[in-house]
Amino acid sequence: MHKSLSYVYNSINVKTFLTPEDVERIIDAASNLRDYVLLSLLWTTGIRVSELIALTPESFDPSSSRLVIRHLKSRGETYRQVPVRKDVANLLAEYIERAGIGAGQRCFPIDRGHAYSTVRECARRAGFGGKVLTHPTSNKKHYVSPHKFRDAIATHWLHANSNLEAQKALQGMLGHKDFSTTARYFKLGLDDVEKVYGHLWEPHRGKKKS
Repeated sequence: MHKSLSYVYNSINVKTFLTPEDVERIIDAASNLRDYVLLSLLWTTGIRVSELIALTPESFDPSSSRLVIRHLKSRGETYRQVPVRKDVANLLAEYIERAGIGAGQRCFPIDRGHAYSTVRECARRAGFGGKVLTHPTSNKKHYVSPHKFRDAIATHWLHANSNLEAQKALQGMLGHKDFSTTARYFKLGLDDVEKVYGHLWEPHRGKKKS
């Protein structure tokens, strides 16, 4: 195969986003309860890392399994409510109790750099070390980061249901002011393209040349 064509062919199958299975492997690589809860919250809520490390016990309502997220970049006091998967909500409640985190204290008393290094180290243990993700348009390589978890739940969400209601719900979940930002998360992998391509030719299946 011609060298340039070989490069194009091989680059088709690069990983551009984490699948749910990828993320679960990374979460399972956590070495302690705090990191496991941290990763699980990033995955199941899609909150920003700055929002994660600002969480306090008052941010969490275990009875409804919801987080109240303050919009840190907004002027004034603006908030949004985010649902938390029940099993993760139970883990968060257990973690807060076992760690003895009191009112007004941060649930994760770490900085952004520590959160990034935690995600990257767990990714490395799970077999995603180095710059394993490729931007689909720029071809730039990226490490697994907290934002890639946000990217993963948004992509998973839109693959599960891409109607307008689901898209608007995702906008509220992620706290996007502009809907065009949410729309950027609608990504297709090669399997998705092949699936749509296969449906295109379904009427021709079973036809025999006479």
